Amino acid sequence: MSTILVTGGGRGLGRATAEKLARSGHHVVLHARRAEAADAAAAAIRAASPGAQVTPHAADLSTMGAVRSLAGELLAAHERLDAVLHVAGVMQQSETRRLTADGYEETLAVNALAPFLLTGLLLPALERSPAARVVNVSSRLHLPDSRGPSVDLDLDDPMLERGYGPDRAYKNSKLAVLWVTYEQARRLAGGAVTANAVCPGFVPLTASDSAHGAKRLFMRTILVRMPFAVSVDEATDSFVFMATDPSLDGASGGFYGERHPIESSPESHDAAKAARFWALAERLTGFAWPA
Repeated sequence: MSTILVTGGGRGLGRATAEKLARSGHHVVLHARRAEAADAAAAAIRAASPGAQVTPHAADLSTMGAVRSLAGELLAAHERLDAVLHVAGVMQQSETRRLTADGYEETLAVNALAPFLLTGLLLPALERSPAARVVNVSSRLHLPDSRGPSVDLDLDDPMLERGYGPDRAYKNSKLAVLWVTYEQARRLAGGAVTANAVCPGFVPLTASDSAHGAKRLFMRTILVRMPFAVSVDEATDSFVFMATDPSLDGASGGFYGERHPIESSPESHDAAKAARFWALAERLTGFAWPA
């Protein structure tokens, strides 16, 4: 039995992933933004699978102070972690830029900076595992030919003070996740901890949770029927695969989709840009990873 942290486990893909892992006999450390959501999700999973081991924790990952508090709580409660699944994320719909309490653009803070900091702080627990896995959630939407505006992460304006748009913010954050993943894999090489990224695909049913009105209805009734749509079951199978499948033992520095390696963009492999973002992440989070 492995001990696996699932962030964003209060609803959506995180909740469904936590349920699958718990049903398979793993001890799930379930994070949600609010304590009531974490407790409710844990209780529901235990009710559906009597004997399931689910431990709830709560924190608002948009603020780095809350991430630090969560890490301290997790380290005190769990001596060892065998995997961390960073499922928590935001996909803004608002055309107005939203800032966190730290003054950071919210999408970048939750999707990229929080996993960067949380993983770094949890390294002591991960390193106590004989073979631990860090799984960061990225997206094919970072690719240059994806729908909507092209990815455009200006490292001189990472908070999008100029040219903000929700799609641009989301794509930028997913490119940043890949830079972080590849650098984590490099720094962790030769040790017990691996780092990989995964694209769950486009899941209209859960994506609609961030939409409103006619757009939500369209996603729930029309887009779910499209050939490019991915079901909740398929997406969570990918997450469970990343966290537990023996075929990934020792594999690190990869990008996966549908349970096999896929190509990320040339920009995601730009070492100079990755180094600049890594240095930025260290400064913004106040955490310096071991070199």
